[in-house]
Amino acid sequence: MQLRCPHCTTVLEIQSAAGTQVQCPTCSGVFLVPDMPAAPAAAAPPVIQTRPKSPGRKSAPAPPKQPQSAPPGGAGEEPADGEAGVSFFKQHEKLIFNIAAGGFGAVALFLVFAVAKYLIMGSSSGGGEEVEVVATETNTNVGNRIQDVLDKSENDPNYYINWADASKRNLRIDGLRVKVHHVEWGEVRGQDEKGELVTSGRPFMVVYLELANRSGSPIDFKTWYGTEFKSPAGFRTAQLSDEQRNTYYPLRFDDIAKLKWNTPEKTFAPKDEGTDSVVFDVGEDFNPQTVQNLYLDLPGQAVGDGGSFRFKIPRSMIEGLD
Repeated sequence: MQLRCPHCTTVLEIQSAAGTQVQCPTCSGVFLVPDMPAAPAAAAPPVIQTRPKSPGRKSAPAPPKQPQSAPPGGAGEEPADGEAGVSFFKQHEKLIFNIAAGGFGAVALFLVFAVAKYLIMGSSSGGGEEVEVVATETNTNVGNRIQDVLDKSENDPNYYINWADASKRNLRIDGLRVKVHHVEWGEVRGQDEKGELVTSGRPFMVVYLELANRSGSPIDFKTWYGTEFKSPAGFRTAQLSDEQRNTYYPLRFDDIAKLKWNTPEKTFAPKDEGTDSVVFDVGEDFNPQTVQNLYLDLPGQAVGDGGSFRFKIPRSMIEGLD
């Protein structure tokens, strides 16, 4: 059997019986061989009793494995999505913070402007609701009613209106040249949505115009036929009158989709040409035999910010009166 020397702790192989004195060959120390107890019988393996889990209780998840570093020069394993996100955030933490701060600043600035706009504009209009303005007789051609202009130009020596002789001259605003080709007193003809011929059934006054872009830039045009143009004073429409100050009412036919010579909207390229037509109704007491000259006022808003194309149209240019 093997014993450890109590003096020098050397492990010795002992053959002597228990109670015998032996001497350690290493340190020469003497000690008694102790009694050795008999080897116990092999014990049966213990029975492990498991405790049932509580209802609804879940086992704790296993702790995540620590990622192993890739060997030098090797491709290694790609990190998991969460680890990659954390790593990217740590590497670009300052940049992300600056971007986030800038975004919050932009949002805050937008809110400040929105509140300021509401306080400035919304409070004066009943909660910021936009009010739709509709053209009526009281706010149409305010300060530019053709009969008033005619009266003032005749009675006020300081008020001068140049009515261009339509038989000799054309007018130009913002590069768009307008010329009166002729005027017709008679039935209006056009086409409906199916392309079939439609007639008005009674006479109207129709003015036919020639248009041309004499500028070096494109010009956006909108027809004078039945159009109400917004102006600082209200609304403006094409106007027509005569020397008796009769009122001719501009109108649009709902059942005529395509009117002769009419151009609803168009962008005129430089040197481009086109046409337009305007229809006017007359009063019940209208007498075509008394007409000597017509006075036409076309709002400049059809091509620009304002102004007027004003023509004096002699009887010789009006067809259908005789």
